[in-house]
Amino acid sequence: MKSFLLLLLTICISTPAFSQRTLKLVYFENYAPFSWKENNQMHGILIDVLNEALQKRMGIPVTHEGYPWKRSQIMVKRNSADAFATVPTPERKEYTVISNEPVVLATFKMFINKNDPKIEQYKKIKKINDLKPFKLGQYIGSGWANKRLADMKVMWTPKLDSVLTMLLHNRFDIFIDTSQVVCYNLKKMGYQNQIIELPTILDFVPFKLCIGKKSSYVNTLLKFDATIKEMKKDKKLQEIYSL
Repeated sequence: MKSFLLLLLTICISTPAFSQRTLKLVYFENYAPFSWKENNQMHGILIDVLNEALQKRMGIPVTHEGYPWKRSQIMVKRNSADAFATVPTPERKEYTVISNEPVVLATFKMFINKNDPKIEQYKKIKKINDLKPFKLGQYIGSGWANKRLADMKVMWTPKLDSVLTMLLHNRFDIFIDTSQVVCYNLKKMGYQNQIIELPTILDFVPFKLCIGKKSSYVNTLLKFDATIKEMKKDKKLQEIYSL
């Protein structure tokens, strides 16, 4: 009888049910250099930081998948994915638990058409409320824009590259978004000489790890925060940012 129980225990422990479940991370598929899809693989700063922290240092198996941003958020909300890294908002706090330590700090600046005759007016903008007289462009799913530009005239488009193309054709006046992301995509699309960045920083926002409240990994954030602090101390974070 003891031999039978020992055999049964050995079989149970060796089955996949006892293996650690993969943590499924989802991203905006077109948000380089933070996250983008190329040849069906995800690349970018967010992927590199989370892979280093969660998989290499914490020993959690992870997958990285990219979708339209709105869809990625819905997947975490419905528990068909575990987590994403983005700007915390009241809506996202309703269905996720959020890290204290930022994965990356983003700076928000204005981008305009180089040939726009209102450039001198734009240069006088120093805070977000100063944007109210102007027509703005944004992509669907931007939590920052939903919160900060809620009472303004905004033309919404499905994707970031669509916003930049519309700005190139003067469909609106100003696009505000993360400087790192927009500059990268302007170069990629060949628009860097036609769309320019103004130096005024309108906002600083941290991108944090947001784990769905229904995820089995919801209790890993304390260790994650400690791991990010460790990566700051040993300069690994700065190394990833500068790649």
